[in-house]
Amino acid sequence: MKIAIVYWSKNGTTEKAANIIGEKLSENEVDLFDLQIDPDPNVSGHDMVIIGGPIYFGMMQNPVKMFCKHNEKLLLEKEIGLFICSISREQDEAQFENAFSVKIRNHSRANACLGGELIFEKLNFFEKLMVWKVAESHLEFHIDQLETDTFVEKLYAVIANYCTA
Repeated sequence: MKIAIVYWSKNGTTEKAANIIGEKLSENEVDLFDLQIDPDPNVSGHDMVIIGGPIYFGMMQNPVKMFCKHNEKLLLEKEIGLFICSISREQDEAQFENAFSVKIRNHSRANACLGGELIFEKLNFFEKLMVWKVAESHLEFHIDQLETDTFVEKLYAVIANYCTA
């Protein structure tokens, strides 16, 4: 199966998650597309498209939203998986629902909220100050390996069904 992983990463965490997913799916042909480098990659030749992005101040970033909007018709013809990276885990469900359109979410065969880590050297002064102020709250600063593994297992189930169809 030919798989595209399309992502946008503000400070490197979503890029790290996309690479982990790509490595775990490496039995297949996997292409990674960074929306910062190519804001509208051609994924028409891929059987599966995995889309991910960070939640920043409660919102999915525009490059991911625009990719989904511009490619909605094509994506609805593909097997898709969706993931977000977020440090406020108690809000994962609401943030995920706000991140992707209803059509895209309903069509997706595998969804995940992978947590999020902070790569402090990539944060600007304001971001570092915000992290310092909320450091004692219930935020988690790591990519959730169990959730990542579960997401990849769901993707492999989709691949198995696709290959036997």
